[in-house]
Amino acid sequence: MTSDHVRLIVPYRQLLRLEFPFVIVPNRRGRLLYFDEANVSWCPISGRVYRVIGQEYKVDTPGKNQRKYLIGSIEYPTGEGLYEIYSNKTHIQVRNHWQNLIEMYPNDYLFVVRDNAKSHTTPKLDEFLLKNKHRFCLVPMPTYSPHLNLIERLWHLMRDQINRSYFFDSFTHLCEGVVGWLSRLPFSRFCSLMGIQTYHSVNPIPP
Repeated sequence: MTSDHVRLIVPYRQLLRLEFPFVIVPNRRGRLLYFDEANVSWCPISGRVYRVIGQEYKVDTPGKNQRKYLIGSIEYPTGEGLYEIYSNKTHIQVRNHWQNLIEMYPNDYLFVVRDNAKSHTTPKLDEFLLKNKHRFCLVPMPTYSPHLNLIERLWHLMRDQINRSYFFDSFTHLCEGVVGWLSRLPFSRFCSLMGIQTYHSVNPIPP
């Protein structure tokens, strides 16, 4: 960049509501992150399974379900990310997660792709967006287009490998299993999920 900033025209209703129809991007390193939530439910997921003909398919369940919410942001194409488990998924938790992202990358400008969930577009987040407009920009997706949010692929694989047809003896162990799975996911598998064919050539940009 030859200037101190770049002006991006973003005619999106969330910014127009703030009388802020454009985004000033400072001349600093940018990061692209995909953001979304996923339910963490104690009841196992069944899905399609193999079973013996004539026998009922059974999986243990807790009897009374418990649920928490995994809120995450994953960077493309480095694979870095921030994942947090909350008891709720209101705008309060969304704002906290975005604030933690900003603190995680103190010298960078963040482009965060998000869907149109009410907790992402509520006017209750306006103050946060205006306060952090020099560090943070939301990238909206079209309505009903989860296939465009790459983190959805991560959530799908997580559900398939963590609690599909498997019951954890405690909800705490389930949450620990989710965190451990995210920390152990091979980068090559991540690249496959994100559609990066030559992952050996993808390296984080040096600061």
